[in-house]
Amino acid sequence: MELHYFLTTNGSLGHVSFLETAFAGYHDVIRLEGYPRTLAAKLVRECYAESKKRNLDLELIHNPLDNSPEGILLPSLGTALINIPLYDAKFSLPALFVNDNLGLYMHHIEKAHRHFKEALAIHDDWEKIYIQATDYTTLNDLTERIINTLLTGIGTDYKGALCDRFFGSATISGSIDYVELLSEGLKRYYIKGRPGTGKSTFMKKLALAACEKGFHVERYHCSFDPNSLDMVIIREPGICVFDSTAPHEYFPTAESDEIIDLYQEAVLPGTDETYEKELSVISQAYKDAIGRAVKHLMVANEAALSADEAHMKYIDNERVLIVLKEAMQRLFP
Repeated sequence: MELHYFLTTNGSLGHVSFLETAFAGYHDVIRLEGYPRTLAAKLVRECYAESKKRNLDLELIHNPLDNSPEGILLPSLGTALINIPLYDAKFSLPALFVNDNLGLYMHHIEKAHRHFKEALAIHDDWEKIYIQATDYTTLNDLTERIINTLLTGIGTDYKGALCDRFFGSATISGSIDYVELLSEGLKRYYIKGRPGTGKSTFMKKLALAACEKGFHVERYHCSFDPNSLDMVIIREPGICVFDSTAPHEYFPTAESDEIIDLYQEAVLPGTDETYEKELSVISQAYKDAIGRAVKHLMVANEAALSADEAHMKYIDNERVLIVLKEAMQRLFP
């Protein structure tokens, strides 16, 4: 099995990371502190190739700015490698060197975070329209019925666990996600709805219920608003439930795929039409705020790359090979 996802994000809450909890249970984690992204990606790709050669299950971690590989986890071996990029590795020695690009990066990444926060406030106004039109009694009943349908009669004798990740990110190349790859071969439930119609609440309840049943549950948070869930995967029974709305809208491609439309089930009919003008204005304002944030991400990324390049000229390629050899020995004991 090969999984791809993100462990960090730049969004409305600033820089959010699930790195510290991701390696629970791994006995050997190699942490690269402040390696230039191009060099770290090269090392990760070498480890990836060796993992494929050995036919091992692997999990590839991507960078939220440019989607480059920045880490790899090998569950069956209990080993992992992760790079903390120079601009995030505040306590690494290279971060103390004089480099105006790091200051430029911080300026623009903070600007991006502010625009994402602005977009969240606009999104809250979007939600208010649907919140007042949603029948939450019907929605809660529907949630309980679906959870019971999915989980009744199944479970394990083990203690359940929750792991937190992001399946996508607002990168410099636009919104990127790994929904298709992560959900491949699973029974997929496409949750349709509108902002404020309970999609995330439904998934939070499902994740906790599955954990109580003794399952290992993958919770995929919204990269824009990490307080919200966008997908839950329970691999033992082969279940995937995800928020299939923009910017990660998908439609059934397999016979077993199903759509659960919360708008249709619990929202006052005609709400879209009644508030069409207001929704159009809010939607455009939201897109504009996101667009401004992404522009700052692009400038921040260029500054980070310039900082990386300034350090690359001091790197000894022979020592890189030594690091790679030692990393391989630890990752593949």
